[in-house]
Amino acid sequence: MRIWLVLILLTLPCVSWCESRQQITLEDQNQEPIIIEANTIELIETPPVVRAQGDVLFRQGQKLLLAEEFVYDYNNETGVLQNATFTTCDREDMDYRVTASKIRLTSDQRLKARRVRIYLGKLRVISLPSLAINVGPRTERNTLLPIPGYNNRDGFFLANSYSLVGTQNTDVDLRLKLTTGSGIQGGVTAGFALQGDSQLVPPYVPDYGSELNKDDVLRPRVIGDECVFPESRHSPSILSVFGAVLVRERAFDIDEPDIQVTRLPEIGLRYVSPQVCVLDDFEFPSVGVQSEVRASWGRFKQDNPDTRYISRFDVRGHASTTLAAFGDNTALRATGLARYSYYDSEESYKVLAGALDATRIYPGGSFASLRLILHETSGSTPFEFDDIDIRKELQTAGRYVRGRNTYEILLKYDLDEGSLRDWEFSVARRLHCLEPSITWRNRFSQISIGLRVLGF
Repeated sequence: MRIWLVLILLTLPCVSWCESRQQITLEDQNQEPIIIEANTIELIETPPVVRAQGDVLFRQGQKLLLAEEFVYDYNNETGVLQNATFTTCDREDMDYRVTASKIRLTSDQRLKARRVRIYLGKLRVISLPSLAINVGPRTERNTLLPIPGYNNRDGFFLANSYSLVGTQNTDVDLRLKLTTGSGIQGGVTAGFALQGDSQLVPPYVPDYGSELNKDDVLRPRVIGDECVFPESRHSPSILSVFGAVLVRERAFDIDEPDIQVTRLPEIGLRYVSPQVCVLDDFEFPSVGVQSEVRASWGRFKQDNPDTRYISRFDVRGHASTTLAAFGDNTALRATGLARYSYYDSEESYKVLAGALDATRIYPGGSFASLRLILHETSGSTPFEFDDIDIRKELQTAGRYVRGRNTYEILLKYDLDEGSLRDWEFSVARRLHCLEPSITWRNRFSQISIGLRVLGF
């Protein structure tokens, strides 16, 4: 967290009194300050420790922690709360809350809890022996509750991703999908950063054909009620190793819609470069190039039509650049990709691809994006999930906010065939602290329910 106590904290006047309660402020260089209020607050100089006891209130922006006791170790930049409640809901009747016998806040902006109970309103919906939540740059990975849904291949399902290990340089995630029609899907993914912070990028990203034909339209990030372009000019380089053991993972393919992929295992090396600024004369974003290279080896089995394991050695890289920026609400981006794959079936497959994105942000959190993708391929692959089905593709994505409601759409159009190949639509309703949503994905005739926690 990179938290520093204000200099006067170690003197008596720094403690303010409010109706017999004490209050102090911890200054965070990169985030909002932390305010701690309690019946008693003890400041220990050697080693520097803050101990708060009695109806402790820990607040940072919309994040709220209530506990019987809070101890903060200044040297290790960690905090421990006993018999605590976590929420981002600042009203008496909370939309949700997470209670735990013990909560640890780590220096890499993670929350680790023991003996966890999750409530929606007054209803306890689940109990867990432990829970780990990112409260830093990658909070999009947080899923407090399993995601329910239905599709015409797996039947009814519950999907969830659970962090087993999470530090500044190590990520181990358990990904599970329980289905009525296809049994258990998923497995374990892991990543270890040899250089840089693994929390800044996902440690493992499954690859299917080309990264460009996934949902990679230039989507702005939503911060509060507004959309902003992601800025990467200050991000450091990241070198990491990754691995995965995944069983019967559902893959989408136009030619073979009922594909499940098993990776047993897949390992690799990944390098993400910092953004190299080419022009820095624009207010935002600056014009620069960012690249990524990765090499991997894995044993794969495609349940249908091929059922035997085949090994694949794969090298791929891509680079993207902001071609133009018009103020802070419109951007034009180009991406190039190259890939080479070799299989122990003595086949090889090469892909060259390029994409052009145009995105505009509107007030209130709305945006519209358009993407043109071109692929050139040579050779062959033994896997349907691994090949390129659409050579020329047009994608469009949009987000429209009206009052408490949010509508999102994604369309994928095959220019060669002149037909709409895939589409998604979702609608969400913003409550006080939660935003439930429902999403339809045409690819699997799938409907799913989501629940986003506001204020993370």
